[in-house]
Parts: sequence; C-alpha cells; structure tokens
Amino acid sequence: MDTLTDSLSLSLLREIYNSTFDYAIFTIDLEGRVTTWNVGAERIIGFSAKEIIGQHHAIIFTPEDRARDEAGQEIQIVQTTGRAEDYRWHMRKDGSRFWADGVLTSIRDDSGQHIGYLKILRDITDRKQAEAEVHRIANCDMLTGLANRYAFETHATEMIAIAARSGQLLALHLIDLDRFKQINDSLGHHAGDVVLQQAAQRMRKVLRESDFIARLGGDEFVVLQPNMPSMQAGADLATKLIKVLTQPFVIDGREVQISGSVGIAVCPNDVCDLDQLMKKADLALYRAKADGKGKFHYFTDQLDKTAHTRSCEIAELRQAVGRKEFWVEYQPKVAFATGQTIGMEALLRCSNRFFAGRPIENIIHLAIEAGLMKNLSFWVLREACAQMRKWKDRGLSNLKMCVNLCSQDLTDHTTPDYIGALISEMRLQPGDLEIEITEREALDVEKHGLAILHALRSRGISIALDDFGTGYSALSYLRNLPVTAVKLDKSFLVGIPDDAQGCTVIKAIMDLSRALGLEVIAEGVETASQAAFLKEFHCTALQGFLVSRPLPAEGMTVWLLGGDRTVH
Repeated sequence: MDTLTDSLSLSLLREIYNSTFDYAIFTIDLEGRVTTWNVGAERIIGFSAKEIIGQHHAIIFTPEDRARDEAGQEIQIVQTTGRAEDYRWHMRKDGSRFWADGVLTSIRDDSGQHIGYLKILRDITDRKQAEAEVHRIANCDMLTGLANRYAFETHATEMIAIAARSGQLLALHLIDLDRFKQINDSLGHHAGDVVLQQAAQRMRKVLRESDFIARLGGDEFVVLQPNMPSMQAGADLATKLIKVLTQPFVIDGREVQISGSVGIAVCPNDVCDLDQLMKKADLALYRAKADGKGKFHYFTDQLDKTAHTRSCEIAELRQAVGRKEFWVEYQPKVAFATGQTIGMEALLRCSNRFFAGRPIENIIHLAIEAGLMKNLSFWVLREACAQMRKWKDRGLSNLKMCVNLCSQDLTDHTTPDYIGALISEMRLQPGDLEIEITEREALDVEKHGLAILHALRSRGISIALDDFGTGYSALSYLRNLPVTAVKLDKSFLVGIPDDAQGCTVIKAIMDLSRALGLEVIAEGVETASQAAFLKEFHCTALQGFLVSRPLPAEGMTVWLLGGDRTVH
C-alpha cells in the first residue's frame, strides 16, 4: 500500500478524492484488496474508507458474479490487455443493487513495474431503468401487457430458425375474437378494452411456459407453440384457447358473450418463413370463421381433417364418460385341474352410438390420449367389485375378479388407496381382486409405477401380465415386476396343436413360468384340441369362447349358477 501511495502524486490524489462525488474511484493491490477509497465511492457504494480498505474488492460484486469469480476474471483481462470494462450490477453496503458503468486499469510505478489496479465506477441505474422502460414500451402492448407485434416478429424469427434447423414442430396460432366489434359498438370502447385485457389473461393461463403470446393489434392475437410433440397437441391448445374465450365476460356487471377463431400453420411442415407462415395461418383462420366461428383449422387439409376427427372423437368420448354410456361384461377363467370357474375378467363395453362398431381397444387408447382413462378405470373397478359382492351374496365365493388397468392408472399414487377403500366398502378381501396390465404398457409402469405395483401386491392383490409374449422385453418384466400370473396371448394359439414350432414356444413359456412360480392363463382358447394341449403341459387355466363368450352381469350370473364347466 505504501508503494502504491508513494507512486501516485499526493496532490493529484487529494484533488481527485476530495472533489469527485459522481464517480467511485478506488485502488486495489495485486491480491485484489482495496487500498484507497474516494468520497464518490463512499457516497455511491456506502462503505466508508475505514470499513472497506483491506477487504477484497469482490465485496461490491453481486452474489451471482462472485460465484462466477467475475472480479478475478476482470483482473486477468487487465493483466493481458491492460484494461477491462465493467458494465454490470453491483452491490451497495445496504444490500441494494446499482447498475454501474466502469473500467479497471493497471497501475505501474516509475520503472514500469505493475503494482496494482485503479477502478472507476459510475452509477447509471436511472439511465439503465429508463432504457429498460423504453425497451418495455417498444416491445409491450400497453393495453394487455402482452408482447406487441414488434416483439412477436423478433421472437418468431428466432423460433422459426430453431425449428427449421432442428426439425421440431412450431405451431403458429392466429387468433381473432368473434363478435368483438359488436361489443365496441354497443357498449363502447372501454368495454372492448376490458374484454381484450381479460381475453389476454385467460389465454396466457392455458399456455406452457415455453409458449409465446402477443397482441398484433385490434382483436387479433398470436401464439407460438414450440417443440410441439404432435399435430394433436396443436389441436389441443387451439381447443383450450377457444374454450376460455367462449366463457362469458363480465363488463361493469353485465355479462357478454364472444368466442375466438384460430388458424394454425406449422413450421417446418408448411413453410419456414414468417411472412408465409402468417399468410397460411390467416387462410386457416378465414376457414375457421367461415365454418361458423368458435372453430380452429390447420392450414394443411389432411392434417386439418385428422385433427378435427380426433377432436370430435375426444369430445364425444368426454360426453360418453359424463353420461356413463358404458357397461361391463364378464368372461370366466376355468382351472384345468378342477374344471371349476376360478375367476372373472371385467371387460369394458361402450354403448355410445358414435363409437358403435369400434373395437373397445381403440376407445381405450383414445381415453388414454384424452386423459379420461382414470375415470373409466375407477368406474370399472367399482362396477366389478359391486358385482363381485352380489355373486358372493349368492354363494359364488370362489371367484377372483380381474380388472385391467393402464399405465396411467398404475403410475397414479392415489390408485392403491382407492382400491383399498373400494375393497373395504364392498366387504371383499384383497385376494378377491387381480389387476391386469398389458405387456405393452409394462415399460411405463416399470419406470414410474413400480412402487405402486408393490404397494398393491403388499396388500394381497394379485398382479397379472396380460398379452404376454407380444412385447419385446417380457423376460425382464417377469424379473422386475411383482407379477403372480401371466396371460398367454391368444396369438400363440394360432395353429395349435398342429404347429410344431408354436407348440415348442408354448412349452418353453410354461416351463419358465413354472420355474418362477407363476400361474399361466391361456387367452382366446376356442377349440377342445387347444385346451387338451394346454392341459397336458400344465397350463393353470383357460379363458375363451370354448368356455364362454363375455356376458353382461345378468347373463354371467345365470351361467355361473348353471354349474362349473369341466374342460376335457
């Protein structure tokens, strides 16, 4: 410090330090410790000379910059170039931040020896905030608080470039408020402004954090949806936007109704140029309005048709679930050893006319896609357990009810408690219930629902792996999942017992299952010769048309009361 002080002109130091109030000027030694501190530094930063001298100058840097060692990096730059510019947030003594414009330079003695550093900072927080405000005004729609057209064009250009390079889908949703002019004309521009503000808030709430929304002007908005996983995701978002815009708006105590129409264009599928993407979205929007408003359209005909078909199917399915347009049929499982009926599989059926003739598997896949499967699964569980109680009350007590659950159900932490409460409510035992999961969905369960399967198993509920052999990792599932039984897929029985290779495969599955202590239930058994072959190789039970087709509860009750069906 003495060397540094002696190396500077004392009169110059006194003049600078005593008269410069608008600049923080201080010196630091080669280790970064403060050696001198002027009155401007005391005024701007808050530390007195007595408090700061001897401390490392990193104390005035923000915690984030200290973590990155920005103070040390500045010194390294000075050592290399002789000068480092400082344009960043700094910390005052009281913990508040100020934006500084400064420079760090090297100090040398008369012989040219490097002996320390000189730092000069200027507090430009007011200017920084003014610039930020100018930027906000330039990029913000002042009425709604959303981004404006200028900000949208800048953001969209960047996002389109990313989508074009990566091939990831970017959807541009052009949104126009229907019947907005009527509000302006009948209630005045103030009412129209309130609608625009509320519409902006509603739309923003249904967006992901990565989505971008802007108001282009008037009653026209735009949403950019990056990293769109599928075309259906674009349709889903458009449906959400339309739904929130269709809900009534309350203006000065008066309820008004509008809607929104959406036109969608997709990069890179349609085009990778912003102007062209906007034009295509505008054409799609025109089609949506022509269809009667409150609609959406994709620009591409085929995609538009597919998305609309799927949306209609999901909408119809939601109504079917709400109206409970389903019933349950039951198909028996018969033990080879005794010929007795040992279980019933509960099978979902749909009575909605829209889905007439559709395979139930397709309806289930649609329900999973739409997030409706949990409602259906829990409904089937309740129906099946209630029916089980009825059968027990009629003396049919040696049955196990088998219910299919999907991976969504078995990765939901509420499932074990729901099933436990249901068993208690219906006065059943955990051993009365078996949960089936298909091998195709076992991968998701293995990754995310293993604890739930173990929780069910620990309660005494059996677990069966359905459609066994149709996936690619069946053996790993048998090792990792707490299954008690496998259901041999009906595809293995094609050509049995005449197909020698098929017979060998089935024998191998039987041997493996027996070694693991698992039961094997054969599905889709239709002929006596198939049953005879399976019985010879110690299959546990069979299920199929040879025994009975699936029947409604009343029909299955009659079947059960008619006596056990012995399989020869």
